[in-house]
Amino acid sequence: MTEPRPGPLCIALIGDPNSVHVRRWAAYFADRGHRLHILTPDTDPITAPVDPRFEVHTFRAWRRSRIRGRSMVETSRSLTRALAAIRPDVLHSHSVGRYGLAAWLSRFRPYAVTVWGTDVLITPGLSRRQRIQTWLALHGAALVTGGSDHLVKAAIAAGARPDRTQYLHFGVDTDRFSPGDAPAEMRQRLGLGNARIVLSPRGIAPVYRQGVVVEAFAALPPDTLLLMTRQSVREEELAAIMAKAELLGVADRLRIVPGVAESEVPDLYRLADVVVSVPASDGGPNTVVESLACGRPIVASDLAPNREWLADLDPAALVAVGDAAATAAAIAAILNRPAAERAERAARGRAAVCDRADRVVSMARMEALYRDLASRRKGTR
Repeated sequence: MTEPRPGPLCIALIGDPNSVHVRRWAAYFADRGHRLHILTPDTDPITAPVDPRFEVHTFRAWRRSRIRGRSMVETSRSLTRALAAIRPDVLHSHSVGRYGLAAWLSRFRPYAVTVWGTDVLITPGLSRRQRIQTWLALHGAALVTGGSDHLVKAAIAAGARPDRTQYLHFGVDTDRFSPGDAPAEMRQRLGLGNARIVLSPRGIAPVYRQGVVVEAFAALPPDTLLLMTRQSVREEELAAIMAKAELLGVADRLRIVPGVAESEVPDLYRLADVVVSVPASDGGPNTVVESLACGRPIVASDLAPNREWLADLDPAALVAVGDAAATAAAIAAILNRPAAERAERAARGRAAVCDRADRVVSMARMEALYRDLASRRKGTR
């Protein structure tokens, strides 16, 4: 589904250029011939390679000051100067928090915000200040998108105007994320042998409850291996996971591999006999959708966004947050399923993704929304 292109847009994203989601988003629109700029606070290090097709700009942000309000004024001025130089048709903040507030402070109108999860599910409850800043960013936006119905409702509760919100999933490239076998070379390189693989692809951080995954894995048969990656990990958190695996006697069956290249992520899913994603909070669960697109079963936290995908397809795969015993039982049940039942569920899961979260369809809708915002901006000049 691609529409004729009336002409390229200049799109400015406020977000984290290190984020794979921001990079994928920007790359899609660069592929479509649009000009992409990413703005990020000058205090945040840029560690990931930058696609040469888009420019990254820093702005002076959130400096401490004894004068009340001075930090926000300086942030506003810096962003205004940066946007005056870029002259974008569209301004889009990826997540609320600092980025959404920056969009509001920029005085660029109209702007869009995509909510990610924690930014509307948890952050507004942390303090009155966070609640007000979230409300300002969302209420001032001409468009707010979220990757699940639950997330859209949370955005409205946090300040977004109902008539300006849209369900719009980040989308999965269903050509790349598709059923198949992982290369034998990859299995050999990661030292997986012939074991059955339990993949826990989320970052090693408290919110993702990887300790619960290790506890659950300890109850599984010895012909299984647990595979994690070192993405977004602090050394102390990694050490804690390894120590727990040692204590539970499964350290020899735990593989924590270096960050996998973007091109290899679909094959990482294809290695798995079952995927596990049991965070304490989730917004629009890409891990769930990517797993289903690859035809792989997944055990997931019993959270509203996950229920949108699994309640009909595989309700027994939804487990209470922090419940290691239930997680182990759900994994074991999937590992023991007959091949025919696995194949039938895999086909239904992939069909659901192609219907509701195909990347090309999602991004074509976003491109149309961008053009609408750009035309409204032209009308105000």
